[in-house]
Amino acid sequence: AIAPFRKSAGKEAHEDEHEHASTMQSLKDFVNRRFKGNEPWEIALKTAITCGFIYKASVLYEEVQEKGISEVALEMAKSTPFISGIIEAEVKKNKGKVESMALTSKEVLEYPVTKALPQKGANPEDLMKQFEKWAEIETKKYQEHHVSGTVYHGDVNVAKFLGDVYRLFALANPLHPATFPFVQKMESEVVAMTLAMFQGNSKDHCGLTTSGGTESILMAMRAYAERGKERGIKKPEIVACVTVHAAFDKAADYFGLKLVHVPCTPNTFALDVKKAEKCINRNTVVVVCSAPSYPQGIIDPVAPTAAMLKRIRKTKGYDIGLHVDSCLGGFLAPFVRDIAQFKNRLPAFDFSVDGVTSISADTHKYGYAPKGTSVLMYSSRDLRRYQYFTAPTWTGGVYATPNTAGSRPGGLIAAAWAAMMYFGKEGYNEASIAIINTADIIKKGIEEIKGIEVMGSPLLSVVGIRSNDPEINIYAVSAAMGHDGGHKWELNTLQNPPSIHICCTYCHKGLGPKFVKDLAEAVKDVRENKEVWAKNSSVAVYGTTQSVPSSLVGEISTAYMDALFKVPEPESKQKASGSK
Repeated sequence: AIAPFRKSAGKEAHEDEHEHASTMQSLKDFVNRRFKGNEPWEIALKTAITCGFIYKASVLYEEVQEKGISEVALEMAKSTPFISGIIEAEVKKNKGKVESMALTSKEVLEYPVTKALPQKGANPEDLMKQFEKWAEIETKKYQEHHVSGTVYHGDVNVAKFLGDVYRLFALANPLHPATFPFVQKMESEVVAMTLAMFQGNSKDHCGLTTSGGTESILMAMRAYAERGKERGIKKPEIVACVTVHAAFDKAADYFGLKLVHVPCTPNTFALDVKKAEKCINRNTVVVVCSAPSYPQGIIDPVAPTAAMLKRIRKTKGYDIGLHVDSCLGGFLAPFVRDIAQFKNRLPAFDFSVDGVTSISADTHKYGYAPKGTSVLMYSSRDLRRYQYFTAPTWTGGVYATPNTAGSRPGGLIAAAWAAMMYFGKEGYNEASIAIINTADIIKKGIEEIKGIEVMGSPLLSVVGIRSNDPEINIYAVSAAMGHDGGHKWELNTLQNPPSIHICCTYCHKGLGPKFVKDLAEAVKDVRENKEVWAKNSSVAVYGTTQSVPSSLVGEISTAYMDALFKVPEPESKQKASGSK
């Protein structure tokens, strides 16, 4: 029975060899005919040109794969003078719109401009009167205008208390623990309390504070990158859902990493674990899950992702970290998890999941601390050490810092500790209930508004909203919810797909029904006045970002940032310069 099989196999192999030889002979015949009568230098030149063309084509293909065809086409168009001029004119026009948007409050134009130090120092009492006036104007903005996110508690008495704490430690610097031992004590306790919230209860669990969510993310990615390089990975890669925070793009840019974006599952906007697995290779150092994501407020499947990584470790030997980005909901999710009325509402997201190796959580959001503090936690001290920086041979002495900054504001650490002690579990529970109830009212109300829908199934404070009717421009709805439409809501605009969201905070307590009512009126207004809203400047700008290459959007964004650092001139001077 075996003999005929062997004979057949041998025959097939012989046929394959014959076919290969025939192909090679045909190729040689083609080349000989092509170069027949050519001198050696002609053959060399044609070969070089052909190789150059093939190389250029391969480079172009890689650029299209990496940047997209629209970006590559734009780069080519910019090299054509006529087309380049048209593009520059269009960008200049949009830059003007964006620059005008940077100065959103005309109140600052009423005050004199300071561009140089005063010859004589100002009277403290006079300065305080000015500060109090400015603070009053800004406080009204977030109290009366119902801002999405931004200010997470808003109680002026709490703000005053935390300000008083900061004042006591305004000169403290954790870089000098011997001089400021109580700041060091408070910092370690902020980390310990946060670890307990995330069920990091073993002796190996550890952490540190940073200046905010972005720095926590940067430092975590640096740790994984350095660990990967130590293991021989020259080009470390991050795998994350497209909804992950842009700070991961920044980390990739800063540290020379490759961020591999994974599509989310349709209509859920959560990480697609199967697609994430296909993106993993020997260069992958970490996979990221959001809890929740910034755009739609969705909690990625942390436990299934951890199980997938565990399987890959067993089958392929890749030791890949799992970071949970809970910067936004870090001081909300742990309390919602433990509140009886929300029992089983949230999937597992913390160190209780075997395989989670790091978590970032901001104290300055739902922890209600002043801006400028976050906590980064690790499952092991060995992993944390990879983010440290040391300069043991510096002539100024041994220099070592745990994160980006050298000197750090001890007052902010003290205020974060004070906020956690002030609220305690009961205070955080009460605030969490109010926030989740508000978000639930909004979600339920949106179901009754024709033309829009909630994005996915958000479980915490963020509610993403998009249009499901071509007659409704969601960016116009956002504008109609603001000053332009007679309402006082300041919502966040999103993209890919076009959408908006509200990040509910304690400031929105009891405002759920009002939000739904105003939203229904805004949708109705947009439906009845489409042409009017299409001309709105903010609607036009956000609409443009959806239809032009990202590099142009980047140029416009750069113009916006430049405008933020432009000293605003008083109205009288603007008029005078305009009349010249």
